[in-house]
Amino acid sequence: MTDLPPPFDAAYVNAPHVQEETEELMRLRRAGRIGERDWLLRHAALTDRQTLGADPADGKVQTALQRSVDKLIAFDTTNGTTAGSLATDHPAWAADSRGYVRQEYAVWAGKSRP
Repeated sequence: MTDLPPPFDAAYVNAPHVQEETEELMRLRRAGRIGERDWLLRHAALTDRQTLGADPADGKVQTALQRSVDKLIAFDTTNGTTAGSLATDHPAWAADSRGYVRQEYAVWAGKSRP
């Protein structure tokens, strides 16, 4: 049996408020104190959270989300940095690439937060 990515609520249960995370990411990025993978992961997760209720027909929103997800997947594919149980080439991600972000964020949050 394969582990499915966690649902939205479970993946982001301990995530900071969207505004707090936005400010923290910008602060870390400006100061050069965040690694590329952490930036891509946290940015993709933030975008996922911000666009959860967005209209699927809103091309601008969906394009921004997909671009963010694709960058994380490309980085992890190139660098072998997937932390979750399902690799970047797992068929589940073809149907739901947001699930990959949720899987990776849940693992990251479990390691970096008490």
